[in-house]
Amino acid sequence: MGNTDTKLNFRKAVIQLTTKTQPVEANDDAFWNQFWSETVNSIQDVFTLIPAAEIRALREESPSNLATLCYKAVEKLTSAVDSSCASQRDQQIVLNCVCLLTRILPYIFEDPDWRGFFWSTLPGQDDISEGSPPLAQSLINTLCDLLFCPDFTVQSNRKAGPDNPEEVHSLDSCEYIWEKGVGFASSPAHNFQYDKNRADILKLLLTCFSETMYLPPVPEAHSTPNPWIRYFTSTENR
Repeated sequence: MGNTDTKLNFRKAVIQLTTKTQPVEANDDAFWNQFWSETVNSIQDVFTLIPAAEIRALREESPSNLATLCYKAVEKLTSAVDSSCASQRDQQIVLNCVCLLTRILPYIFEDPDWRGFFWSTLPGQDDISEGSPPLAQSLINTLCDLLFCPDFTVQSNRKAGPDNPEEVHSLDSCEYIWEKGVGFASSPAHNFQYDKNRADILKLLLTCFSETMYLPPVPEAHSTPNPWIRYFTSTENR
């Protein structure tokens, strides 16, 4: 949020969300788009404009609105990947959603009743139906794709252009490297914006992996692997 007006608009949206006593419909795009349509220049702005006390109040007093906010943010990220994150607008929406989830997730993890939330399925999907991944898996898959997204986090190997973007889902990440290593003698040219975008996505991944930090310090709470890390390192995650 580069200026006072955009910060004020974002802050107003947060206040609207935290003071609503009735659930906001998931299809009310005019309301939800306020959280990712503004220009975000730093994650510090998001942390400042969404106080911890208000996130906890939202969790306790309007749980359905917090749930919808998380669902909608992941949905926006997935949609951006599906469109190859080709436009400047898509890229800005991705960064806004990433910063928003980085801010919110710790308050999901600190509450025992909410820890399983991201391992539920998307609204409208049958929990037992085949092919309906938990929200956490959709988020991890999307973030992994975004880390090797041409013209967003890596340099494109061909001139695709906004009208002919490369399909992120089908990319071989070995062709889009960050640094030299086995099989690659030289590093690609550094791009400050790519580095910044990677850093923001990695911050969210690390936040996802931090769930263990919020468990009570008793052996029973640490007897099973961290589900986020387990899925990230599994063969299911390409």
